[in-house]
Amino acid sequence: MLIKNKIILGFVLLSSMLMMLFSVYIYVIYKNNREEGFYGRLHKKIESTIEIYDKHDTLSEKVITSMTEQSEYVFDNNHKQIFSINPINDYQFDTTFFRHVDAKEEYRFQYKTKNSEYDKDGLAIPFVSNGIKKIAVITAYNVTGFEMLYSLKSILIYGNVVFVFLIAIAGYLLSYVTLKPLTKLVHEIEAINPNNLNVKLIKRKNKDEVSIVANSFNGLLSKINALVETQRSFISYASHELRTPLAAISGILETSAKYDTDIESIKTSSEQASKELKKAITLTNELLQLSKIEGVDSQIKFVPVDLLELILDIINIYKRNNQNQEFDLFISDGYALESNNITILGNEDLLKTAISNIIDNAIKYSDGKKIYLRMEMNTGEELRMSVIDKGIGIESIDMDKIYNPMTRGKNTDSREGFGLGLTLTKKIIDIHKGRIEIKSKPKQGTEVSVFLLIS
Repeated sequence: MLIKNKIILGFVLLSSMLMMLFSVYIYVIYKNNREEGFYGRLHKKIESTIEIYDKHDTLSEKVITSMTEQSEYVFDNNHKQIFSINPINDYQFDTTFFRHVDAKEEYRFQYKTKNSEYDKDGLAIPFVSNGIKKIAVITAYNVTGFEMLYSLKSILIYGNVVFVFLIAIAGYLLSYVTLKPLTKLVHEIEAINPNNLNVKLIKRKNKDEVSIVANSFNGLLSKINALVETQRSFISYASHELRTPLAAISGILETSAKYDTDIESIKTSSEQASKELKKAITLTNELLQLSKIEGVDSQIKFVPVDLLELILDIINIYKRNNQNQEFDLFISDGYALESNNITILGNEDLLKTAISNIIDNAIKYSDGKKIYLRMEMNTGEELRMSVIDKGIGIESIDMDKIYNPMTRGKNTDSREGFGLGLTLTKKIIDIHKGRIEIKSKPKQGTEVSVFLLIS
């Protein structure tokens, strides 16, 4: 159901319920007031009846009967009628009746008669005359009161029906006016072309909820547009990088098939093709790994990891591949004192990939210079691992996009790479609830610091 219809329905139902409750309240209050008012009149009349009984004033007997079918009775202590004024005898004064009267100082009762559609009201009051307990009873119709009560009932019922209809119209107009800005916003959103996300929604001057939604949507459009541009650049770059080694492999193999006639030529062509194939495989693996990291969720298994031991393993791997590469590992006193108890709650394979990417970049862009690694406690709950090189550094213009996939600095064209290392590293550190900071100066070197929580 549309919000507009929900508002109308809710407004009508709530308003109708409140109106009906108020109408019931008015009806009940009037009904009670009618009863109290009429019984007040009966009480005064019955006092007059008692006086007349004592005086036996015939003239007063004729004057007192001013209400519709008014009748007065007096009963002795044996419940025998001893006096009456205009007796109609339309009520059966039985044992149950007198038991109720004896139990109370004042007994009110109502009963149906054949001559009227309204209930007839009655009042009985015990009194003492000449030392003997007697009972005075009066009955009469409150015709005017009942007619006004039923008239009020009809007015309230028909009034509620009419006002519910008017409330429905008012609810529709209210929802139309209230949701008109939202409807306009929907039309603007529907008019946006998916191929052109640079279009923005019209800025609202009013600081209402619609304005907040519009501004948030504009912010979302900007983020989506940036993401789309990044994806387009990523796809274009990846396609180019994959196409280059594949084209080279194809050209090498075609040339070899046509012109290589000796084993040495074939071997040389095969080595060249193998080199280009390794580039394609490396790029494909990095792309798959990036895709895997982006799809990782809370089901990833975390275990305590000794980060120092992990770094030593990585250094040994690089030393085996290149014995000339020098590393300088510094461990702070604070870390050294607690090293036996310091572990990181994480995934060892992912952390190894992240740190390897950082060290690999340091080696790649420092032209064989010494790589400095620092392990220290940043706070009582956080450790800091830094990798420092004295290489070519990062241009300031490239610092804002170093984490974008398939993006490389302008001063890295002569080095092999695909621009995925830091992207992977950043995502892995984020998964581990850590953070990464990079400080760099062109031609002076780069310092990459990783901050991780201790388990």
